[in-house]
Amino acid sequence: MARRYDYPLEALGAEGFHRLCPSPRYRGGVLDRGAAHLNPLALAFGLARAAASAGVRIHERSPVTRISEGSKVRVETGNGQIEADHLILACNGYLGGLDRRIAARVMPINNFIVATEPLGDRAAEVLNEDVAVSDDRFVVNYFRLSSDKRLLFGGGESYGYRFPDDIRALVRKPMLEVFPHLRDVRLDHAWGGTLAITMKRLPHLARLSPNVLTASGYSGHGVGNAVQAGKLMAEAVRGQSAGFDAFAALPCPAFPGGPSLRAPLLVLAMSWFAMRDRLGL
Repeated sequence: MARRYDYPLEALGAEGFHRLCPSPRYRGGVLDRGAAHLNPLALAFGLARAAASAGVRIHERSPVTRISEGSKVRVETGNGQIEADHLILACNGYLGGLDRRIAARVMPINNFIVATEPLGDRAAEVLNEDVAVSDDRFVVNYFRLSSDKRLLFGGGESYGYRFPDDIRALVRKPMLEVFPHLRDVRLDHAWGGTLAITMKRLPHLARLSPNVLTASGYSGHGVGNAVQAGKLMAEAVRGQSAGFDAFAALPCPAFPGGPSLRAPLLVLAMSWFAMRDRLGL
């Protein structure tokens, strides 16, 4: 990064990383002080307010059941239909069966987070700076402290649209692998959401027809990449498509097995890589 992009990163050995993050799990890391972390819900609300102030009408709880392409695009919901000059499909992991062309290349997976009770002085047993951490496992763990000193810890995955019965138990296991000294800490909150991955882990941007664009498959990086994709699609609708076309040219192969067999094949693949994580390979 420093040599090719003039971007400084700080390499940490085991001792330096342990001073930052007192976990027995890690042997080192890279500290990126040019990056940032944020509250994604606050970002979503901020984007919604900005859109509404620009004249956008937001209709929640209006699931789309059918799309008909043409010179005017018709979108049908359970309560009515809309005709538009342009359609943007930005459903990511919540696409369902709306478009098989996207579904062949973008796979929904679920990821989960817990929030502990406020740790108070024990927050120093997690992090000694206000940074966010993500490890390099294939089934990634990630965590940071909240403003009230809770540990927010993300980990564990499931595939398709079904959630596990006990999210706390699912996430507690990797959390205690990273922080075994927090075994007595209460988990106050647990939740999950559906994201989407692609075979190459690059976003899938495509022009499905002259007036239908899509962007999804951010593979865990949607907080930044989705905002960028929205800007590129807005520019493309206005006729300035160079940025959108550059992303659309990136390879995005279909998942083996097509929409019907992709989920069981992904479970097999993810189980294999999860085993490699456990073995430290």
